[in-house]
Amino acid sequence: MISKGTTHNNGVRLAVYMTTGKDGETAELWQLRGFAATNIKDGFRDVQIMSQGTQCEQPFFHVQVRNREGEMLTRAQWEHAADRIERMLGLGGQPRAIAFHIDHEKGREHMHVAFSRIDEETLMAKPLPYFKRRLKAISRELEMEFGLEEVTNRRPDKIRFAPTRAEEEQARRLGLNIHEIRNAIRQAWDRSDNSMSFQAALEQEGFVLARGEKRDFIVIDREGGMHALGKRILDVSASDIRTRLGDIAREDLPSVEMARLIQVERQIEKEKGVAKEQTAVHWDRDRGDREWQEAVTDAAIAKEKIEGRYAEPKVRGQQEKEKGAGTEKELDDRRAAVRLAYSLSETPAEFERHLEEAGFRLARTTKEEADLSHRNAAFAREVGRYAPEYRKDEFVAVNGLGHVITLDRRTTGESRKDVTDFLRTLDVSRVKGIQETQEIAGAQLEIERQAFRDLSRGYTKQEPDGRPTGSLGRPMHKWEPFSDRLANSVDMRTSRTMGKAFDAASDAFESLFSPIMTPEQKRDARHANTTREAERDASIDYSQFTEMLARQREEEERAAARERERRGRER
Repeated sequence: MISKGTTHNNGVRLAVYMTTGKDGETAELWQLRGFAATNIKDGFRDVQIMSQGTQCEQPFFHVQVRNREGEMLTRAQWEHAADRIERMLGLGGQPRAIAFHIDHEKGREHMHVAFSRIDEETLMAKPLPYFKRRLKAISRELEMEFGLEEVTNRRPDKIRFAPTRAEEEQARRLGLNIHEIRNAIRQAWDRSDNSMSFQAALEQEGFVLARGEKRDFIVIDREGGMHALGKRILDVSASDIRTRLGDIAREDLPSVEMARLIQVERQIEKEKGVAKEQTAVHWDRDRGDREWQEAVTDAAIAKEKIEGRYAEPKVRGQQEKEKGAGTEKELDDRRAAVRLAYSLSETPAEFERHLEEAGFRLARTTKEEADLSHRNAAFAREVGRYAPEYRKDEFVAVNGLGHVITLDRRTTGESRKDVTDFLRTLDVSRVKGIQETQEIAGAQLEIERQAFRDLSRGYTKQEPDGRPTGSLGRPMHKWEPFSDRLANSVDMRTSRTMGKAFDAASDAFESLFSPIMTPEQKRDARHANTTREAERDASIDYSQFTEMLARQREEEERAAARERERRGRER
């Protein structure tokens, strides 16, 4: 009997998974106990809502139990197994649901059990310490009780520990089999008895032994992947590894970067050797003479270059082409922030959090928005311009000003398909479309700007001081005539009005030479104009705020100087 358990954070998705069978399977909900609702989706949704009042991020625990092929149990025995698992995990009395997935063609079935971890009385999550070990122990007990064949807990190969998530993702990106690499490293360790033989065995497999920053020894595979030498692969302690490899000076080992360069050079030499073998079968004497003459010429040119007597001719336009070919266009601040957030994230939740810290929101393109982008892009190509084009259900990043950043290879380092695969576990019900996300971000930005305006007005507005004026009371402020205050206010309003007038005139002048715009482009232009006005108002408010702070600071300095002068006269 095999029983696997894991925690879940999405009750609705778990309910759908339990009540939906795979290809060739039918799902049957057998039991729904302890829930206020009468169906599994509403019951799990209630638990999800209840968990929001706690700090529990994984309110569900899901256990999958299956037998070997040919072993059958009755429904009473399956329910007895669920009760034993419930008591072993300490989830007695918690709401639970039991479902069976039945494969009628093979005549097999397996059980799914989902528990709520939230205690309704204390609103605290039930702990699950060492649940993997407990599930293995209860599986061995149930096998003896039902007379089933024992399933061993050991792996078929010598490595007892599974690769980590980081190792699996690294192997997926490099297109390698992580299990083959780990087994090759383990075999090299087992058939060696000292450091020299171990290095030789690694070299035979195409690996390079390097020194790590956090680990003592690192193995670099043929594609540049890193594998730490530790208990997870060699099944020995770090002290035993240092003892066997103690005669190797870590300073003599290459670093990780140098080891990767060594692997690249080996790959290049291997490709050259294959090409040489292919050309050696049919050797052409005349071609060999030409290659020899070219090699002599190249050597002479190289010597003149070293002596500084050779100037390589440049074809017209070649210099500009070479200048642009070797450099990649630098990312702007917005795309650089998105790329940094993606590189720092290991899960979709972390990516969302890093985007929010950088001032972005995650959005998902709807079908209407994708169709609209296709039409705008086609119209832009006709008039010789560019407009972004999105796909249906594509993830993008939207900042507070409504700018949309596409999550492609340039902004994330991976293709759009890889980004979609990375975000496949994200709850898409919370992710809005581009237009709706822009409206939310714009509203949030307006709230922040209004809060800044309120703060600036509240900071300059002084409460009335009840202390008496004079030498022993509060200092008297400098009296400013009403005409001066009125002039300052009129100048400020006049400058703002004239600025808006100049903006309107420039916009009208530009419209005389601009092409005819579609309704969608007109809407985008209105949105951009509103954004510019909001930014201009914010800059004006901030300049007024700093000017008021400067005036107040000058008044305080003058008051302090007068106070020092008065004290000097009293002395």
